[in-house]
Amino acid sequence: MTRFLTCIICLPLAFALAEPSFAQTAVPGLRGSDDPGRANAADEDGREEAETRAGVNPAQSNVFALRPSVNIAEEEDGSTGLGAAGRVQPVRPFSDRITAVTRAVPLAQGGIDDTVFGGDTTFDAPDGIRLGSFILTPQLTVTTGYTDNTSRSATGGAGSLYRIAPDISLTSDWVRHQFDASLRGSYIGYPGNSDDDDIFGSAAAGLRLDITEATRVDADISYGISREEDGSAESLGNDTFIHEGNIDLGVTRNVGLLAATAAVGADRRVYDSDSTIESGRDNTVYSASLRLGSNAGGLLSPFAQGSLLFRRFDQTCSDSICEIRDADGYELRGGLAIAAGPKLVGEVSAGWRLEDIEDSRLKNLSGLVIDGSLVWSPSRLTTVTAGVGTSFDATDIDNASGSIIYSGDLRLAHAFSDRWVGEAGLGYSYRTYEGVSIEENTLTGFGGMTYALTQNVALTANYIHRRFESSQDGGDYTENAIEAGLRFRH
Repeated sequence: MTRFLTCIICLPLAFALAEPSFAQTAVPGLRGSDDPGRANAADEDGREEAETRAGVNPAQSNVFALRPSVNIAEEEDGSTGLGAAGRVQPVRPFSDRITAVTRAVPLAQGGIDDTVFGGDTTFDAPDGIRLGSFILTPQLTVTTGYTDNTSRSATGGAGSLYRIAPDISLTSDWVRHQFDASLRGSYIGYPGNSDDDDIFGSAAAGLRLDITEATRVDADISYGISREEDGSAESLGNDTFIHEGNIDLGVTRNVGLLAATAAVGADRRVYDSDSTIESGRDNTVYSASLRLGSNAGGLLSPFAQGSLLFRRFDQTCSDSICEIRDADGYELRGGLAIAAGPKLVGEVSAGWRLEDIEDSRLKNLSGLVIDGSLVWSPSRLTTVTAGVGTSFDATDIDNASGSIIYSGDLRLAHAFSDRWVGEAGLGYSYRTYEGVSIEENTLTGFGGMTYALTQNVALTANYIHRRFESSQDGGDYTENAIEAGLRFRH
């Protein structure tokens, strides 16, 4: 518990102290980040009055009116399969996918408007606390429950659990430019086996500067900590915490029907273990990218993106046979931004990534890259999101060049009223290692309900099923967990 509280306190300092680092996915997404735009208040009032006269349930017709503006620090690009493969991470909020799609396809280009259900109750929509030109929105969720596998391993036993999950967001209220920050944490305690306690934390900030009508600067920074799963091929058999840091800086210029974005970034991972064996996986990936896309609007807008990659390890010899794993490489992608009004919005892309490893004994780490986020709104009360993602991870397993993780998820949220919301989701991750015969599969199912008791307190309940299968003996496990508790927000 002390370690968790220390991490949460230190997270805000990561923005100032963390060295350049990047989540080593398929390179930073070079996407537009215009304001999502909000419906005119007078038009909303007129529409609600007309719907009331027409006999529409007023509570349901106004379910979405109080959805907060997009916080660009909370977006979820692509997919991690409802939980990153090999790591213990909570399911992200439903709205994070909507945020990513809104940023990729702004309202002015046919993106999401306020008629799209955001996946949360609105009776207790947070007012936030005004701090000058910013809005601070605090939230705390406290739950208790039961799991049949406290350690998420083949030898894990059953036990009770409790979770403490703070969530704080800061959003600018500027006419021009935008700055957002987000701080999230989760501590899961197992009273019957404290050795299995889990911590997770993330901090992120995003800044958009509108230099001119045609030129924009985007800067993003993030830090995260999570525990590595015991069943992973990388696990040393004890607690290993993965620290991830990311910095992106990009400039976008609109020239006629063409939009060009140039960006640089760094993605760092550090593996902190209680083992006396020092990890050889600590590394940083530096990248330089250029994206060219259509600025003409329309249902489908094509784009192409190219990136140069440079992976550098902290240790020259990162395993028992002293394999030098530093690599140079590239990534090429092409895709489409989809803007079919609020009914179907998103971005999908596919391409190829290659990392040429310095040591000739190791094969190049290369493979297909697929990335995408979609939001479909079949009705004002129902929203469906889908995502696919690809990430390339380092390793220090002898003769292995690294691993490639393909993930996907499908989620549905429905508002039974402004107080009562239900959600269900299914996620899958496939991890394969280059150079050795190791494969890992993770299937995750999720279902939850939220009911707003007051304008500040909501009752939450959820069920999660996880199934992990590994080609290595002794790694398979399943977990079933159920939790219920209260969410407080202002």
